[in-house]
Amino acid sequence: MKVTSTRVRIIGGQGIYAIASVTIDHQLTINDIKVERHGNDITIKMPKTESAKINHQYTIHVNDDRLYKEIKAKILDRIAEIS
Repeated sequence: MKVTSTRVRIIGGQGIYAIASVTIDHQLTINDIKVERHGNDITIKMPKTESAKINHQYTIHVNDDRLYKEIKAKILDRIAEIS
């Protein structure tokens, strides 16, 4: 699986810095990925429905660590391009 498209909307500020969408293998799009900035640290959080929030779960969960790292890297690359 590979990330084939990345879109980012910069919000700015502390906390939620941007919202991203990625497409995997031109087949699956994940919308509403939160990009959070805490000092120099940037993390991504997959989208959650309200019921998932209540149950401390994610609606989308990436089981493959390599894919998760690729998603994060592509989002950060896109942020660097547009900043």
